[in-house]
Amino acid sequence: METIEEPTKGDAAATRARILAAAKQVFSKRGYSECGIRDIAGELDLSSTILLRYFGSKAGLFEAALRDALRSEPVFPPRDQYGAFIAGRLTDPNHDMNPHAMCVLATAHEEAREIAARVLQELAVVPMAAWLGAPDGEARARQVLALCSGFVLYTFQLTVVPDSGGPDSSMATWLAESVQAIVDGA
Repeated sequence: METIEEPTKGDAAATRARILAAAKQVFSKRGYSECGIRDIAGELDLSSTILLRYFGSKAGLFEAALRDALRSEPVFPPRDQYGAFIAGRLTDPNHDMNPHAMCVLATAHEEAREIAARVLQELAVVPMAAWLGAPDGEARARQVLALCSGFVLYTFQLTVVPDSGGPDSSMATWLAESVQAIVDGA
């Protein structure tokens, strides 16, 4: 466990980045309703007062973490590789934060759900809709996000095959093909 001292002005950005990294991991794995400011602060051996000084509230931290997670996702890959790209991201065992999981797990809490819907619209639906293009880019962007959210929920939260180490390859293939079909307009 990493210890963080009271931050000085010089390391405030680094402290903020470490807090966001811990928050993304906790919100991705446990969800908004199942963790608190103290849990996230405890991951860093940091006082919850310092964490609140940076983000104001748990909701403020959640929004900042979700925005950071969505912004850290790469720009769209080549169109014909998008399905495989998404499946790879969602099944990568080294990818310890997942904005889709953060959103799915936020649905149990009204404020977090509203934040997730607003931020997803702004940082995921709108850019993907523009990338997909007219006439139905927004509808297809929402379809991709719905598939990804369902995949994350089924695979990581409602684990049907316990201790499997993650999704089986047939599920990843299904996701890649399904997302690609939406991207291709099929």
